[in-house]
Amino acid sequence: MQPVHTAWLVFLLPLLVVHGAWLWSSMAGAIDWCLPYWSGCTSISRAARSSDALFLFRAVMTFNAALLVNYWLHAGHFLTCYQTPKTTARWLTIIGITGAIFLVLYANFLGSDGSFYQLMRRYGVTIYFSFTVLAQMLFLQQLLRRMPINSRWIKYKTRLSVWLLLLGLTSVFCNALLAGEKKDSWENIIEWHFALGMNFYFLFSALLWQQLGFSWQSRHKEL
Repeated sequence: MQPVHTAWLVFLLPLLVVHGAWLWSSMAGAIDWCLPYWSGCTSISRAARSSDALFLFRAVMTFNAALLVNYWLHAGHFLTCYQTPKTTARWLTIIGITGAIFLVLYANFLGSDGSFYQLMRRYGVTIYFSFTVLAQMLFLQQLLRRMPINSRWIKYKTRLSVWLLLLGLTSVFCNALLAGEKKDSWENIIEWHFALGMNFYFLFSALLWQQLGFSWQSRHKEL
């Protein structure tokens, strides 16, 4: 699959399945009707596991993990087209693929009972988010080093990365200063916005690669 198609899919599939699961569970009465981006009434995990939407969520996110592996292979290849050291591109790929593997762990243990399954799910989602965002930041760092920053898609990636960092810092302060239901609500709000921002990063990759005409056969092209 070509890089542009892969990037579009890893943007669209999680966007559709996460919000589809939330809508499904809400319509089934499994969770309260609300706007989680604003009220923090539910987490992404709870929205997905509270109804039969869980099975769709598992299937799509597992498939998306395979696409993410493909995406990070494309990203590593893309960087080598711009004279990035192969070691740097290889580490970026390894970090991104590690995040994708733990997405599979998270998706398949979601909805399972027992402390062991909860632990696996918690590790899965934590490493998926942290390694994926780390890989995104490293990818952006190399783009800023090796390409003119007047590309609007690179600018959007930069602004989005700043937003994700601010959300991460906000999460730290919320954990330190809040407790009880208020803490849970703010954690959910941050989670929804963080996941959405992380997702849009792939859209900007798709648009950047589309602009450059990047494919597996691509050679060096100037922005």
